Amino acid sequence: MRSLQALLYGAFALASCNPENANSTIDYSFGSGWTSNVFKDPTSLRASFDEARIVLRGTLAIEESHFAYRLTASGRRVPRYRFADERKIGVELGLTRDLGEAVKLTLKGGIEQQRDGDIFLAFPGLLIGYRKADVSAVASAGLTMEHWGGKSHLTAALSDLNRGKVDFTLKGLPRLQLEAGNRLLDLTAGHIRPLFDGEVGATLQYRTNRIPSEDQEQFERFPARTLRGSLAYGRAFGDDITLMAEAGIVRVASPDLGKTVDPTRPFLKAELAWRLPGDSLLKATLSRDIQLADIDDPLGEDVRTVGLSLEKALTEKLKLGLAYEQAYSDWLTYDYRTRTTATSATLSYTLDKGAAVALEYSRLLRRETDETADFRVDGLAARFSGSF
Repeated sequence: MRSLQALLYGAFALASCNPENANSTIDYSFGSGWTSNVFKDPTSLRASFDEARIVLRGTLAIEESHFAYRLTASGRRVPRYRFADERKIGVELGLTRDLGEAVKLTLKGGIEQQRDGDIFLAFPGLLIGYRKADVSAVASAGLTMEHWGGKSHLTAALSDLNRGKVDFTLKGLPRLQLEAGNRLLDLTAGHIRPLFDGEVGATLQYRTNRIPSEDQEQFERFPARTLRGSLAYGRAFGDDITLMAEAGIVRVASPDLGKTVDPTRPFLKAELAWRLPGDSLLKATLSRDIQLADIDDPLGEDVRTVGLSLEKALTEKLKLGLAYEQAYSDWLTYDYRTRTTATSATLSYTLDKGAAVALEYSRLLRRETDETADFRVDGLAARFSGSF
């Protein structure tokens, strides 16, 4: 937790030295819990854990520019399986500048290091784990222009994931790289304008995922690219209902895509927010898209997600949150499907000065074409959080 302590000291220093045209906030969260499946796999190893997270975020106005920063450090300690400990530390920077009355430039960048671990082999009486450090970086540039009675935007984003070599818990094993890195380029252009008491928009997006040539055959991970065109409409119906819906077509291409695979799929994204009587908020979401990064398939996955959540104020300070999400993923390389169902219930109580305590129960069910890979995770956690 040394990174957490260092960030905390830095946060106090920055917060106390900010000039008058700047503001900063420190968010913190501490907690403990228990999980029935630490590694989220068929081994179903149980353990307790402690966790902490602290974030320093702020803004600074400089003439016609707006500068924003965010420093984050978090950790999770699993006493029973120390190689499963997690640590993250990262920094994000952003700059927004007006280039004219109708043109705005936005620049963003960030880098994060994550250290965590997993199981390499598990046999009765023998458990071999490992630890690794991954570094991810992201940079983007965007232009927003107001014209033709609407607003156009153009964004270019590049993200890079560098996989580190692993250190095994069994002494004598060499340090190895077990996963492939990737570099994802995203180019997005669109236009939004008022229509029928709401807003209508059109978007064109191109993504390409580059895999280092030396990693492709070794880790069975291959490059791919997608092209998506979609139309969207959003509208608020009074003060209680907000609707946003987007639909289109996404096409995937790759030299390694099988000839029997349909390269053209629907694209969907919808969200409905409904404020109910009794200070309650109901949200429903629906999405479908082809994912190229953070996947199990060698090339890409067609992911469909349905979600439902409810926030209910039981008293002035006591709130109940319920959430449900089901995701289907069809692999593009193999005839394989996964289904993940996640549910959670959170009871939170607001203390003085905005701090809060929360008790959360969660359950995750994973079903795959290969039934031996199915698993379940039950978790219980108590957290204390706040800001100053």
